[in-house]
Amino acid sequence: MTEIETRLFRYFVGLAEEQHFGRAAMNLGISAPTLTQQIKKLEQQLGAKLVQRRGNTHVELTEAGLRVLDRARNVLREAKEAVAVARQAARGEVGRIEVGFMPSVVWSGLVQKFIGEFQHENPGIEIFLHMMNVEEQHTALVQEELDCGFVRSPLKFPPRIAGIDVFRQPMVLAMPQQHRLAAHASIDPAELTNEIFVNPPTVFELAFWDDTRAIAALGNFIPKVEKRTHDMIMSLAYVAAGYGIAIVAKSFEKIGIPNIVFRDFVPTAAPISTVAFAYRPNNSSPAVKMLVSFMRRFALEKSTSSKAAGLPEGRLGEL
Repeated sequence: MTEIETRLFRYFVGLAEEQHFGRAAMNLGISAPTLTQQIKKLEQQLGAKLVQRRGNTHVELTEAGLRVLDRARNVLREAKEAVAVARQAARGEVGRIEVGFMPSVVWSGLVQKFIGEFQHENPGIEIFLHMMNVEEQHTALVQEELDCGFVRSPLKFPPRIAGIDVFRQPMVLAMPQQHRLAAHASIDPAELTNEIFVNPPTVFELAFWDDTRAIAALGNFIPKVEKRTHDMIMSLAYVAAGYGIAIVAKSFEKIGIPNIVFRDFVPTAAPISTVAFAYRPNNSSPAVKMLVSFMRRFALEKSTSSKAAGLPEGRLGEL
């Protein structure tokens, strides 16, 4: 069967509602003879008579016409909705965004703050969250499997990726509850000279190794790393089991792992962890562009305090 133009259904519905060629034609903005021709064309395409004349201008629907009317209205409604959705998508009001995040972004309240608020302002945009470490997010962004993500801010983003710093927090020391320093309110790096550190492996450890080395430099010692783990949760598991200590973001305090206590470093020694919102600048999605614009509201100025103290402000790694 020939594909039927939606305007023919619009003419038919207009006529069915008025049951009068003259009035229907006026409402539709066409002449009565043109409306007559268009109804005949629709009947030919459907292979059924839809209206029966009563006098020169009045009509009533046939049995076939009554059955077609509801479906014609559905077609028109769906066509109208399709146009509305297309226009909303073009404006970025609807769409789908794939967002990566590190686990501690949730504990820091950033997903709730940023994604929750964006969703509230843009209910037509679907957000899909993916928990990944930073290296995985960088790869997924480059391969266009992610649209954006929350990562630890590097000194320089990989090619094709840009970022906006949106959150900072100090790093703290995680240790077993029975550790000799657990009773201290804050930790001086010099007190860690003979301690064993637990760190992620090389692929993840760039940031945390910088943090560890910075603390070691302030304490004038060479750090000893005897356990390397796949992520910071595993590092904390080893800390809880008494294998050593670890330098982690302060938000990890919220996890509540048994047999672990967290202590701040003395104010002059605390490394700073910076979270960045990473994205591809060449992403053409209007919805993603809206999210990037939204995140710019929360952009932080580049911090110089940690650099002045000789401490890292955050590199690659899982926060």
